[in-house]
Amino acid sequence: MKYFTTTVKASFAAVVLMLLCLGQASASWQEASQVVDQKTKEMLDLLHDESFKTPEREPELVAAIDQILSPVVDFDYISRVVMGKFYRRATPEQQQQFSSVFKTTLLKTYARAIVGFSISGYEIQPPKVESPEPGKQVVTVDVIGGNGARYALVYYMSKEESGWRLVNVLMDGVNLRLTFKNQFADIIQRSNNDVGQAIINWENLVDPDKKGDA
Repeated sequence: MKYFTTTVKASFAAVVLMLLCLGQASASWQEASQVVDQKTKEMLDLLHDESFKTPEREPELVAAIDQILSPVVDFDYISRVVMGKFYRRATPEQQQQFSSVFKTTLLKTYARAIVGFSISGYEIQPPKVESPEPGKQVVTVDVIGGNGARYALVYYMSKEESGWRLVNVLMDGVNLRLTFKNQFADIIQRSNNDVGQAIINWENLVDPDKKGDA
């Protein structure tokens, strides 16, 4: 009887611990999804401002997008992953240079892309399974275009000291971070494995203001 009681107590404790862990993960997902929700709303506010769609106001649009995204997008980490094995070969100055160039080209490209894109709404989908790591959460957002088409955006969020940060995005199944990594590897090969030249060529090939200069 004593053994049975001990076993029941142990099982009950295990169940309570499991529920606490699930509750923590769920709370973590709620936190991450709230960040995504807030930033999505802020981006939609920009899209609804028709004045930003004029070429003259593009620098202001880029600055506004930067202000929205920089607090939650870990550009340094993403640029490091995009450089891959070449990150260690780069000097600290080159590492910082690519991080800056990567961020600038991405913001400009994104600004021009959203100007011609109509969004009528979005829906954040609840997770199908709990994340095994509370500090790493996946937030799926269904974006509804003006024509009724739906696009799936999957945001990979990581909890850092400064809060939840975006570290990768899947757009309709396309891994953007991996796509950029493959693109950098191709550019560095065409640059004779010269990291400094590859950074220059990246800017010339990816920056919408400089495409074709490389």
